Amino acid sequence: MPAWQPTSLNYKELRDLCRELSSIKKDLTRAECQLHAMEHPHHKNARVTALKTRQIEFYTQAMEEIETEIRKLVEEDGELKEKVDRITKVKGLGLITVVIVLCETNGFRLFNNIRQAVSYAGPDVVLKESGKFKGRTRISKKGNAAIRQCLFMPALSAANHNKNMQTFYARIVEKTPQAKRKAIVACMRKLLTPYFCVMEKGGGI
Repeated sequence: MPAWQPTSLNYKELRDLCRELSSIKKDLTRAECQLHAMEHPHHKNARVTALKTRQIEFYTQAMEEIETEIRKLVEEDGELKEKVDRITKVKGLGLITVVIVLCETNGFRLFNNIRQAVSYAGPDVVLKESGKFKGRTRISKKGNAAIRQCLFMPALSAANHNKNMQTFYARIVEKTPQAKRKAIVACMRKLLTPYFCVMEKGGGI
């Protein structure tokens, strides 16, 4: 392994913004669920509903401001922008997802191969059994949670809309019909490949 390198200032600023964005997204989702519950009881409290609505508006505006700042920082870094543009050509990978992975890995500076990068990210399926519930699986909590969280929805999208990923997903499910979760996790791991190719090897996608 190469010597440890501190996170670059640009990646650190992006990482902090991305983590705050993720936190606010969770708050927004929770607030929206709470508002939905408030609007469907036998008796509604108009004041509380109005407060929750303003809270949602605040979260929404904050997210827009953070995303704007992230895009601005990427635009100002010509080298980073060129690499982000190349990676986002992969269907299912949007700018925010790409930036999250890059800043959480410090631009893949500490990895010699894709296996090391996958191990750091930690996308894997583990068996979860309890009492009479046998054979259930869940995504492992090992590795970098931010990377796993940001790759899950893109992997679902890619499995449905990316031709190569569709074939890859179908091949896994065909072998084991009950392994849909495992197939999605495999797609998450596969989505890390274009990052490594662009950031470490300078190759194509």
